[in-house]
Amino acid sequence: MLLSGTAFPPLHPYHHHHHLHRFPRAASFVPLRFPLFLALLFFLAPPFVRPMLLHPNSSSSITNFALLPGLEPMSGSEKFVGPKYYAIVERVSRTKPQQQQKRHRRQVIAGQVYEWSSNIIPFQIWGGDTKFQNLIRRGIKMWEESTCLRFRENVQATDAIRYVLERGDSCFTEYIGRNGGFQDIIIGSECAEEYVVAHETGHALGYWHTHQRPDREKYISINWRNVLEEATASFMPFRSMLQAFGIKQVSTRRAPYDYGSLMHYHAVAHARQVSDFTIVPKELKYVTTMGTERMAFLDAKVINDIYCPNACSGLGELGRPLRCQSGGYPDPNNCNVCRCPEGLGGTECERLQPSNCGAELQASDQWQTLRSPNGKDIQCYWRITSEEASRVRFRLSDGEFPCSYGCQSYVEIKHKLDVRLTGFRSCCYRPKEDTVSDGNQIFVIFRPNGRTARFSLRFIRQAP
Repeated sequence: MLLSGTAFPPLHPYHHHHHLHRFPRAASFVPLRFPLFLALLFFLAPPFVRPMLLHPNSSSSITNFALLPGLEPMSGSEKFVGPKYYAIVERVSRTKPQQQQKRHRRQVIAGQVYEWSSNIIPFQIWGGDTKFQNLIRRGIKMWEESTCLRFRENVQATDAIRYVLERGDSCFTEYIGRNGGFQDIIIGSECAEEYVVAHETGHALGYWHTHQRPDREKYISINWRNVLEEATASFMPFRSMLQAFGIKQVSTRRAPYDYGSLMHYHAVAHARQVSDFTIVPKELKYVTTMGTERMAFLDAKVINDIYCPNACSGLGELGRPLRCQSGGYPDPNNCNVCRCPEGLGGTECERLQPSNCGAELQASDQWQTLRSPNGKDIQCYWRITSEEASRVRFRLSDGEFPCSYGCQSYVEIKHKLDVRLTGFRSCCYRPKEDTVSDGNQIFVIFRPNGRTARFSLRFIRQAP
């Protein structure tokens, strides 16, 4: 089965590994048999393109603000900081027999034959020292912590994911979904990051890139003029790729489009000019949400729906089935509690996620200001609620964060009715105008992640 919602053949947004394949979340599941290299053969010349380091970390202005109507820079966010940013084109150096050459990945599902046979996934690590091997295990752990999947190292297995260390900047997965036999995930020494391992593993589980979903035109636009020619295949819509190879009968795994999916490229992935975008969100305030290094709630939920839909069929400690609220679901790793969208907690997602620096706040008819507390290693959650049938009007009035696409340090605001979706994360820009919530509440999430960061948020009740 394959998931769709993420990129296509072999790419990496250069956010980190930028595999980019970069993620990475929305993703779709489609375990088709479709070697990634076929897409390159079809779209690229020469047939095999060695991944290239397109551009290192840029210390110049992050972008032309004329491209961002409605947004303005946050304080101290004119420069990129942090790790290098890579844009990588994947290439596949191994081929499969012709009869096996038809595979894809995405948050779409193409057939159970392409799923792994159980939630126990065998794997092997080829090459690398202890540091590299531990990196692989940490990347795998990102999936284990949020899903029912269990990866078991098995040197005797002949049907397994094989993580292979190679020198260079190429990180890619050979197939989307289960291949049958060894399935190599190549991790280059220059793009070896935990989130890259998790992203590439997502492809092996069946995930396509989010930005290649069939419904992507509702959420993003592709600036083809700025896309590197050798990266074209990674921006083609999922449906076009299927049609090009004559693949039919693909059913979509229903999951809303999530800009914060681990499987989504960032805004300047594979750009000819890093001062311009390759992916433009229809809602510009999500421009730095794309390209995250974190697992999204929906990334994990799709996997759990596929591999362990009946993991929690008992009554649990409450003596009755869990009644998970707000899109939560019984946690397959602990069936006595619900797995909740970020910002919500409690046994059944009935209350605000606990934190030492958050609170429940009430919007009134007077403007109020929420200011972030001091601290680099804190994690804060606030819920701001207004009266039933009213809305919350808000604006980020101030803020200072290290700027990066994918926002490693950020304030996130969830203002949509579907709280499962990642909110817009601000670390470089903020909306110039007020934003109004879809319902009568918003969630504010503050993650400095070890950096110096701050924000101020003004809010008020808006009458219906």
